[in-house]
Amino acid sequence: MAATDGTPAPPNALDDLKPPEGTVLPPRGQRDIIEKTAGYVARNGGPFEDRLRSAQGQGKLAFLNKEDAYRPYYEWRLAEIKAGRGNQISAGRQGEAGGDTGVSSKGREERKGPEKPEEFMFSARMPNISAQDLEIVRLTALFVAKNGRSWMTALSQREAGNFQFDFLRPQHSLYQFFSRLVDQYTELLMGDSVDEGRPQKKRITELEANSSNRFRMLERAKKRAEWVKYQEAQKVAKEEQEEKEKVAYAQIDWHDFVVVETIVFDERDEEAQLPAPTSLNDLQSASLEQKAAMRVGSDRRIEEAMPTFNDYDQFTAYNQQTTPAPAVQPTPPATSAYQPPHQPEDEESARIAELRADRERARAAQAAAKSGP
Repeated sequence: MAATDGTPAPPNALDDLKPPEGTVLPPRGQRDIIEKTAGYVARNGGPFEDRLRSAQGQGKLAFLNKEDAYRPYYEWRLAEIKAGRGNQISAGRQGEAGGDTGVSSKGREERKGPEKPEEFMFSARMPNISAQDLEIVRLTALFVAKNGRSWMTALSQREAGNFQFDFLRPQHSLYQFFSRLVDQYTELLMGDSVDEGRPQKKRITELEANSSNRFRMLERAKKRAEWVKYQEAQKVAKEEQEEKEKVAYAQIDWHDFVVVETIVFDERDEEAQLPAPTSLNDLQSASLEQKAAMRVGSDRRIEEAMPTFNDYDQFTAYNQQTTPAPAVQPTPPATSAYQPPHQPEDEESARIAELRADRERARAAQAAAKSGP
C-alpha cells in the first residue's frame, strides 16, 4: 500500500522505528532524507559525508552538522545501517515492493556473501615480464600520465614497427598492466588539478581518518579478510562442481566409437631429433624481443591442403554450370546473321571423364592407405 503523500516508501518502514530515549524525532519527510543520506554514507564511507557537509551543509542536510538537533538521530540510524539493520530507503530501493516493516533481514537472507571491499588503487597484478620490458613499460606509463593520451597515440604511431612497444596495442597481454600504471601515475601527478583536487583531498581525508582512528584500518582489514574467505569458499565450490563434471565425463562409454583414420608412426618418427616443447610458463615469461622472433616470417608460406572428393564434385559441377554461352555478335543487315562456332561435345566429355578418373584414383589411394599394415 502506497503512502498518501506520494512518498514511495512503505508506510511502516520508518514509523515503527524507535530511537533511543532522549533523541529528537524528525518529521517524516526529514526522516526519509536522513535515512537516504545515512545509507549512502554507510556504503561510501566518511569522506562522502564530509563532501556532503561542505557542499550542502545547510537546509535539508543541516543534520550533518555537529550542533544540529537531528544529529543524534542521524548518528543512530547510521550505526544501525552499518550493523545491518537498514531498510529499503537506506538501500536506495524505495520503489521495490517489500515487507511491512522494511527491515533488511530478508535482504540479508537474499544477499550472498559479504560486501566487496574497495579495490586497491596503487596495486596492480605483476605479469610475467622481463626486467628490461618492465622498465620500458613503467617509463612509458609515466610519460603518458604526464603528457596525456595524445602523446601515447603519437608514440604508438611512430613506433608501430618496433616490437618493444607492442604493449601499446589494446590486444597485447601487457596492455592492461600498462593502463593500470598510467592510472596510478595520473592519480599521483594530477590529483590536485583534476576535478578541483577532489582525488587528492579524498586521499588526505582517508589518511587523516586512519591516523585518528587506529581501529578503522583493523575494521577494513577484517572486512577484506571476510571477502577473501568468501572468495576462497566460492573457488572450492567451483572446483567441486568441476570435479563432478569430470566424474560424469569419465562415465561415458569411450569404447563405443568409430575409427575415422589411423596415423602410423614409423622408425623415422622415432629417431627424429625434435626440440623440446615450449611450456606455457616459457611463453608467458618471454620478452617482447623473443616473442617477435617466434613470429612467422614473410618468407614463409602455408601449404594448401590436397583436394577431397567433394572438391572434385564441386569442380565438375562448376564447369558444367558455368560454361559460357556463345555470344551473338551484331552484323550488318545486308549479310546473314553470324553463326558462332559450335564447340564439340567430345572435348567437354573428355574433360569430365578425366576428372572422374582422377576422383577414382584418389578413392583407390585412400582405400589402399586404410587397408595397409
